[in-house]
Amino acid sequence: MARQSKSISTAALAVVVAVAAYWYWSPLLVVHQMKEAVRVHDVEAFNSHVDFPALRENMKDDMAGKPGDDALTGFGRLLGGVVVDALVRPEAVMFVLEHGEFAKKRGGRHEDRGEREHDEAPPSGEDRPKWVTERDGVNRYIVRNDRIALVFVRHGFADWKLSGFLL
Repeated sequence: MARQSKSISTAALAVVVAVAAYWYWSPLLVVHQMKEAVRVHDVEAFNSHVDFPALRENMKDDMAGKPGDDALTGFGRLLGGVVVDALVRPEAVMFVLEHGEFAKKRGGRHEDRGEREHDEAPPSGEDRPKWVTERDGVNRYIVRNDRIALVFVRHGFADWKLSGFLL
């Protein structure tokens, strides 16, 4: 009876450790899934990892500045809102991430001719931007390089969504 009780508690501990590990590493899984979606240009998979309303609001706030900065804050927010609403679409965000070297496409073949590209050499390890990750509390995860930072916010137990850019 004691042996059975010990094996049950060991199994329960293993389940708790596995769930905790998944919870802790879930932002990295989402970042990887997002990179793959950008690489293969899968808009549906990409959209599942982006909170577009929050992304638009955060970008509008960044463009307008801090509240109370000056009398033009409201005008800046209005003008910025129009620009952000027009530009923050799945294709545009994927384009920025792809060309910001978040997820460069692999291979060097032209799809229409099947020839090797000679114009663009693959970036060496020194030329590629180095991506660094950090946690900002329990519910924010930031992935950054020297040009841009991607802010992911927790949605639910282990789901993360891109909710902002820091320049």
